[in-house]
Amino acid sequence: MRKINKSGKIIGGIILIVLLTFGMLMLFPTTKVLTDEELKATALIKYPGEIIYAAKSGNEYEIELQMENGIYAIKMDTKTGNILSLEQMKTKEVSPSVDKLTEDQIKKEIAAQGELQSIKLINDADISYYEAVVHKGNIMSTLKVDPYNGAIIDTTQSTIESPVTQENTLLSEQEALKIAANHLKGVADDDAELHQPSGQTPYYLVEVEIENGENDREAVVEVDAYTGTVKSVNWED
Repeated sequence: MRKINKSGKIIGGIILIVLLTFGMLMLFPTTKVLTDEELKATALIKYPGEIIYAAKSGNEYEIELQMENGIYAIKMDTKTGNILSLEQMKTKEVSPSVDKLTEDQIKKEIAAQGELQSIKLINDADISYYEAVVHKGNIMSTLKVDPYNGAIIDTTQSTIESPVTQENTLLSEQEALKIAANHLKGVADDDAELHQPSGQTPYYLVEVEIENGENDREAVVEVDAYTGTVKSVNWED
């Protein structure tokens, strides 16, 4: 009887140890944590794309994934690989389906604005446009042109000051008289006649007297009204 009691105690102890071990496993499971490569592979199987960022954060694994229609943020369970959340971070920008007009096409669209001085395509961060500089009369205009339809978005204008030159400034009557008198070393009349024939350079006619005793002579001197050049001398009989 004593042997039986001793054996029973041993068996009972073994059963108790097994039960305690099973209980510990139930309370504290030893689930294996997946590796980075396993987690990435799991994410790519479900959501094909390009991983641009990945990092563990506690029991979660965070991934930023570039897909065809944008960038997504994915959170995964590091032990099971289950997807905890999926959120779109950025939508892919869709380029306009209409092609940009060429420089030659833009030139035709703005031809009526004036004589083209320069043109170039500007690509800013948010907008593209053609910048064209045109000249018409005494106005210089800088145009901002839509590259898709040729419409003028904005215009900046400036006035060009015409330079004052000898060619477009008439000599005064007194200047013409002095030039004619000096040319013949004589005395000019008090008046000079200004002639402005259509399509020709205007000129002055000045009568000049050469005093030489009994042989005084008179001449008509033609003076260019722009340059002051003596164009001809006609002596009177």
